[in-house]
Amino acid sequence: MSEYTYMRSLLIAAPTDLVAQFFRDGEAWYRLNPEWEVVSLDKTGDPQRLKVRYERSEREAEYCRPASADFAPGGGMIALAGDPTRTIALTLSPLGETQTRLDWRETFSAPIETARLAELNLWGAAAAGYLAFAARKDRRARLARWLLDRFWLRMTPTARRVGLLIVGMEGLALLLFIAIVIVYRLIG
Repeated sequence: MSEYTYMRSLLIAAPTDLVAQFFRDGEAWYRLNPEWEVVSLDKTGDPQRLKVRYERSEREAEYCRPASADFAPGGGMIALAGDPTRTIALTLSPLGETQTRLDWRETFSAPIETARLAELNLWGAAAAGYLAFAARKDRRARLARWLLDRFWLRMTPTARRVGLLIVGMEGLALLLFIAIVIVYRLIG
């Protein structure tokens, strides 16, 4: 059986203990995944149960993650037992007190599609961005994290894409309006 590996390294502007806690807890990390919608998450039992709906295939999958599996400050293995099984190895390396290097490795039994590769890259980038807000202590960062937790992460990935598209189109419409006003003032 052939194996295909996804590997990526990220620099995260957060201390290593905060990054380890983020992956140990898992809830925000699961919800940041752009390829699935979190249908339910039960963190009370052992193992923790996660039910997701993959966006492109609309297939539902149930995963179990042992709650007792300790994700150490140096990283760890996150095994999501289900169909398809996912095993993600994360290695954390401190780079000073405020930065962490994350090495991500995931193995697949089939070649990785381009769309899936893009989603994995987005998942890592979203986690790094979320952790950068979580590490900051100013009011704007706390507000941004509250908005992310309260609204953004509760939306499906499709709803997030549509929301960004609407905001982008409204921004372009505003720029077009400003350009028309400027041209009108120059001509008139």
